[in-house]
Amino acid sequence: MTDLASGLLLGVDVGGSKTAVAVADTGGRVLFSGRGPGGSPDELGEEGCLDVVQEALAAAGAPRSGYAVAALAVAGVDQPDEEVALAEVARERELVAGPGEGGVLSVVNDLFAVLRSAAGEPRGVAVIAGTGTNAVGLDGERTVRFLSLGPVSGDWGGGTDLGVAALGAACREEDGRGPATALTAAVREQYGTASAHEAVLALHRGQAPAGSERHLARAVLAAADAGDAVAVGLVRRLAEEVADFAAASASRLGHPLHELPVVLGGGLLHARAPRLTAEVRAALLARDPAVTDDRIRYTEVAPVVGSLLLAFDALVAAGSLPASARPTPAALADQL
Repeated sequence: MTDLASGLLLGVDVGGSKTAVAVADTGGRVLFSGRGPGGSPDELGEEGCLDVVQEALAAAGAPRSGYAVAALAVAGVDQPDEEVALAEVARERELVAGPGEGGVLSVVNDLFAVLRSAAGEPRGVAVIAGTGTNAVGLDGERTVRFLSLGPVSGDWGGGTDLGVAALGAACREEDGRGPATALTAAVREQYGTASAHEAVLALHRGQAPAGSERHLARAVLAAADAGDAVAVGLVRRLAEEVADFAAASASRLGHPLHELPVVLGGGLLHARAPRLTAEVRAALLARDPAVTDDRIRYTEVAPVVGSLLLAFDALVAAGSLPASARPTPAALADQL
């Protein structure tokens, strides 16, 4: 039987564009940390996802397996059966101590790590806008999830969507269907083309990197901050989507939105671009005027900190660590 109190804890954050790992001892000392490429099971499958995780561990000099506790927060794991499937592969690879040895493994959607890192209480709503968009909500008794499958399940607003919208806006300016926008110059600069039409043709023909359109998202945020009307419209639409996720989560939990902390994460929201930040606040207030600024919380630490905290939570739940000995998010973040 593994002695959980003397073992190593692993926190993993797997996103669509990057993977982060962190290993700590039960005293809260971070021993290893590292990063790797995106490892979403949606794109790589369960085996490919675990390949990315274990390669990131090896690159950081950390053990590839045998952890006392491991918490994997994974983008693309949106349903309980998907959590089970990935957990089975992780156990087959002995990511945690094997059968009879007491290793504790949890696999959850990456939003639970975002929520854990910033909510400050065992309930709340987390909304993410990174490569894609998603949300979760929990109140200690119930959990709310969304399909988060992209346009087919009604989702819009991640980096990919903003990038595609920027390409479309640039093409519309060039062919006369749309207004002038700073996004046209951003498209030409990113792709090194004389026109947005050439950039779109390169993507269509596979001559430009697949998925590269998501890198235009930051250009949209910057253009909106500079007052570009087209970019402002896109940012406002993103803010409305974020607020819709938050309001729906609270409603399905049976709470008014203002009763729950709303944690906002993912690359687009974490950037705290002024226009997007203001639009999100306005959209949340439009849905519940009683929402106060202290209930709108942006992630201040890397999502992998939330994953590591989930591992410590499991240690506390197993009776192997006093709750008072659990490290704070800031204490872990300072070591990464």
